[in-house]
Amino acid sequence: MKTKLFSLFLALAASVGTIIANGTKIGDLYYNLSPDNLTAEVTYQKQRSSSNYSGLTSADIPSSVTYNSQTYSVTSIGDYAFYYCSSLTSVTIPNSVTSIGYAAFYECSSLTSVTIPNSVTSIGYAAFYECTRLTSVTIGNSVTSIGDYAFDGCSSLTSVIIGNSVTSIGYAAFYECTRLTSVTIGNRVTSIGEWAFGYCSSLTTITMKAETPPSLGDQVFVNVNISAIYVPCGSLNAYQSSWSYYASLIKYESLPYTISVIVNNSDAGHVNYPQSALTICDNYATIEAVPNYGYHFTQWSDGVKDNPRTIVLTQDTTFTAEFAKNEYTITTASSNSEWGSTTGITALYLDEVEISATPNYGYHFVSWNDGNTNNPRTITVTKDETYTATFAKNTYSIAKQTNAEQGYISGASQAEYLDYVTLTATPNYGYHFTQWSDGLKDNPRIFVITQDTTFTAEFAYDRVGTCGKDLALVWSYDPVAKVLTIGNEGAFTENMQFGAEAPKEMEELVIGHNVTSIGDRAFSGIETLKKITIGESVKTIGEQAFYNCVNLETIYNYRATPTNAYSTAFDGVDKFECALYVLPNSIDLYKSASVWRDFYYTYAIGASETTVVDEEVTVTPTVTTAAVTWPAVNNAVTYDLVIKDKNGNVICTLVFNANGQLTQIVFGAPGRDNSTQSSGFSFTVTGLEAGTSYDLTITAKDENGAVLQTTTQSFTTADVPSAVDNVTTGDTRLRKMLIDGQLLILRDGRTYTVQGKQLQ
Repeated sequence: MKTKLFSLFLALAASVGTIIANGTKIGDLYYNLSPDNLTAEVTYQKQRSSSNYSGLTSADIPSSVTYNSQTYSVTSIGDYAFYYCSSLTSVTIPNSVTSIGYAAFYECSSLTSVTIPNSVTSIGYAAFYECTRLTSVTIGNSVTSIGDYAFDGCSSLTSVIIGNSVTSIGYAAFYECTRLTSVTIGNRVTSIGEWAFGYCSSLTTITMKAETPPSLGDQVFVNVNISAIYVPCGSLNAYQSSWSYYASLIKYESLPYTISVIVNNSDAGHVNYPQSALTICDNYATIEAVPNYGYHFTQWSDGVKDNPRTIVLTQDTTFTAEFAKNEYTITTASSNSEWGSTTGITALYLDEVEISATPNYGYHFVSWNDGNTNNPRTITVTKDETYTATFAKNTYSIAKQTNAEQGYISGASQAEYLDYVTLTATPNYGYHFTQWSDGLKDNPRIFVITQDTTFTAEFAYDRVGTCGKDLALVWSYDPVAKVLTIGNEGAFTENMQFGAEAPKEMEELVIGHNVTSIGDRAFSGIETLKKITIGESVKTIGEQAFYNCVNLETIYNYRATPTNAYSTAFDGVDKFECALYVLPNSIDLYKSASVWRDFYYTYAIGASETTVVDEEVTVTPTVTTAAVTWPAVNNAVTYDLVIKDKNGNVICTLVFNANGQLTQIVFGAPGRDNSTQSSGFSFTVTGLEAGTSYDLTITAKDENGAVLQTTTQSFTTADVPSAVDNVTTGDTRLRKMLIDGQLLILRDGRTYTVQGKQLQ
């Protein structure tokens, strides 16, 4: 931009320099005289150079000069008149001058101020270019145009007022006036040239007097930090539309007037009034007197009683709001006559009276309605008001005692008089609630509190839990049948954690169909153990897993290929007395497999033949088993036994042949002995979940797969006996679930970790 300006200027200077006549010196200045119209133009020395008017510090241009007895009116300051006059600090321009020519004060770097009279109509190209010390310029109302580069580079210029006759502001007219902070532009300007205020980096405020937005050239305000553009009333929308890039900065000019509102008594009230400056378009202001508690507004200091009050600002104005005290009476009351009573008195304004509140049994006084807690209290009457005494119920403590290792009590530790309180005794993992210390067995327990109270919960050992690697397996113990059942997916290791009565008294062990391994010494030395059922997913049996289980009688193994058993897994077991039962197609495999071939008797797993009464299917459930009996059907080749839960999910599918042998198992459960065929079959499905409802279907098919008979029954396994003996309310069944990789215990509608911590 700067390079372009300098090149344009040199070109113009070269083109006009050859046609300007040299002047005649009159006093300190040189003039071009026109005898035709008796006018004079201030000009430069005969030979224009950088030392033009060398040493001249001030120029007082006269309104006329006399030469050879002839008077000439000074009407213009010619092109390059004070070109490079670097010592010039001030200049006086008379009202006779109508134009300031090209580069008239070009680089007058010492010039500090100039006032352009109302007679001047035009300011020429680069007239004050690079007048770097020029601090202020007032451009009169007669000026109609400001030429290109007129004040370019006036880096000390801080403010500019452009008169109401200017219609155009030229190209780069105020370019790089880096200290210029504010500009006022008259009401006739129609265009502002390109780069007119470019790089005026300090310019923050522009005041426009023209009602119609002037056109803007490119980059007019480039690199300018404008914070506000003030426009005339009624022109806001036009400017925001035309100067859309600056729409957020366009606003009305603020009024120069201030408004002050005070009160005659700061304790009596306050006033609301405009805190920020109004605009010239919005000189109406609303003031409002707001009394404090106990006072009322009477009038303004000028006698006007309107409140709120609207005023028109025409000058700085002060208003005073006057307040006066109110007169009142007082009474008392109780918020609840059943909770307490009050005494009080009716009194006049400023009287001092004593009021009191008396609570009934089980309640206490809290406060008066104004927050005061003194009782009795003395008050000074300041308004019509009823002082209401507030009462509240007494709060009583509820002490909860129990064995922290066995469980905890949840519920409120304190409650208010006559409130219903619910306490819930929650056992930790491995325990169950039995009763409260007063003999009641309700859990949760609901009571009405009337005093400080202590409750003690009693717990007993449970018969469910977890075991195995990372405690991923779930076990349950049926103390009646003395059956220990282990389920869920994972490996079973020697890390056994069973209840107080298992496994030391168990007679039967069921390893579920999702367990993958039985660890070293897992059940070593359990002399009461008589029967073992091993699911089809168990791949390995560790060292001495069943060592010295000397009374073991039968083993049911549902894995089709022989389970990989450690050579000492069954050391101490009498393999001539203990029978091994496997799937019919697996008998030869087991008879030749290491460890398993040591068992003298190996049989096929099947259903026991039995006599069926009335040719009906019967189901006899216990805690974790269901004994199923069904009749033999003529021409039946297979029997399909399917068990589903109440959501329709298949728990197991068992397929038997006509002789009752188990030929196929999917998610199946182990069975019992088979013998010769009679009128029906009996098979016990194990590994079921306590307290759970199931649907059972038995389908008899012929040799072609056609269905001969289908029978469906529903049944529910029993709850764990020790966990429900003393429980009378709520869902007391215990569930084990694997959720997001974490084993959780569900009981009484609550969720716990296996360590017994209740989850939200």
